[in-house]
Amino acid sequence: MNWYDPVVLAVMVLVVAVQTVRGIKAGAGLVMFEAAGVVVAAAAATASAHSFAAQIHAPESSMMLVLFIVFSVVAFFVARWLFALTALSFQWLDPVLSLFLGLVMAWAIAHMFFRIMIGSEGGPAADEIAGSPVAREVFQFRTWNALMRLLFKARTGQETDVDLG
Repeated sequence: MNWYDPVVLAVMVLVVAVQTVRGIKAGAGLVMFEAAGVVVAAAAATASAHSFAAQIHAPESSMMLVLFIVFSVVAFFVARWLFALTALSFQWLDPVLSLFLGLVMAWAIAHMFFRIMIGSEGGPAADEIAGSPVAREVFQFRTWNALMRLLFKARTGQETDVDLG
C-alpha cells in the first residue's frame, strides 16, 4: 500500500459522508444529479483530453485534470438547477440512496485521480500505481466485472470469456 491508497480512501469516505448528509437534508435528487454530473464530467474529460492537449501542445494528463474540474463545476451548476426545477426526493429512501450515490461520485473522482496519476507519472511509477490494491479496484472495476460475470453465468447457465470492463 502506497501513500495514495489511504489518501484516496480518505477522500472517498469524506465525499460519501458529505453527500449522505446533503442528501438527507436536501433530498437524494440533488445528490443523484451531482453524481450523474461527475460521472459525465469524468467520461467527457477522458474522451476529449487527447484532442484538446494536442491542439494546445499540453500534457494529456494536465488537460484531463483541467477538463475534469471545468466539466465538474458545470455539472454542479446544472445539478443544482435541475434540483431546483424538480425538488426530487425519494422520502424515506433518501439516506440510503444518498449514501450509494455519494459512493458513485467518490468512485468517479478516485477513478479520475488514478487515471491522471498514471498518465502523468509513466514508467515504473505507473506500474506501481496500477498494481496497488485500491488503485486496481478503482481503476479497473474488478469487483464490478466479477459480479457481472457471475450474474451472466447465473442467468444463462454458461461460462463466458467476455471482458465486461
